[in-house]
Amino acid sequence: MNQQKIQRGVVRLTSLSLSTPHHRIVTFGLLMGLFYLPDWLRIVGGSAFSGSANLFFNFGCLYLGIDRLWRHRTSLSNTTAAEEERLTGYLIIFGAAAFLPFCLSSVSLKALLWAVILICIAYSSWGIGFFKTHRTAILLILMSLYPNWTYLFREVWVMSTPPHTLDNFMAWAGSIALQAIGQPAIAKQFVIELPKGAVQVGFVCNGFEMAVTLAGASLLLGLWLKQTRLVILAMITVGVVLALAFNVPRIMLLTIASVYWGKASFDFWHGPWGGQMFSTVLFTVYYYMVMWIVEKQTKKQTVKN
Repeated sequence: MNQQKIQRGVVRLTSLSLSTPHHRIVTFGLLMGLFYLPDWLRIVGGSAFSGSANLFFNFGCLYLGIDRLWRHRTSLSNTTAAEEERLTGYLIIFGAAAFLPFCLSSVSLKALLWAVILICIAYSSWGIGFFKTHRTAILLILMSLYPNWTYLFREVWVMSTPPHTLDNFMAWAGSIALQAIGQPAIAKQFVIELPKGAVQVGFVCNGFEMAVTLAGASLLLGLWLKQTRLVILAMITVGVVLALAFNVPRIMLLTIASVYWGKASFDFWHGPWGGQMFSTVLFTVYYYMVMWIVEKQTKKQTVKN
């Protein structure tokens, strides 16, 4: 019985996708996503096994964006683009689709062209007014299309800041914290030196990736809880500050483990299990601080009303 329902649904969907010239062009544009989908799934899925939060962030953005559009499905079904908007959208869809086969070696270019195709599908379906009314939903869906925002932000950070800026700062902060507990640590750029050895603070250990993760989580959580832009900004700030602050004791522990406890101990605390312990404590503190911000804002709104 279920199989028959699925078959009928497939038949109806196929008939609808080919029923009009507009539907055929939209279907063609959507099928172009097959050039990009395997790479998106591979990178997003693969990053989940390495402990990255890209899977959570991408699917979170996609869900929130589609959910916002779904709530306005009635008004969208009654909205039609003008003829010139449709023609412009069609031309760009075909142009972007023509470039896709030549960009198979670049995930970023395929993501860009796929985003252009989706934008033009929306433009040719609902016109320019769609983008004015549903800005947040559009932005969320577009953000979900890029499979590795941590990598993108890292590249932007590296290109826009002096070399090893955050590494040097974390090494300095770690050395100050070690001195506070009686360890004669000295920071020389991104290296922490102790009398019996030294540890280099690399980009993986400088807290940047965790800061990006908590910033993304704050954005999704704020939108999910329907908070104001100011509250979401406060949540993002708290997440970034906590990520960098909690990275200091982690650097302290890794330095002591490397210099005094041996390679096995360092590998444990630097590996998935040790990292998960720090992440669990960090996310717990982050959750309670963010919930305090949300509750405080809710009380303010209640008083005003």
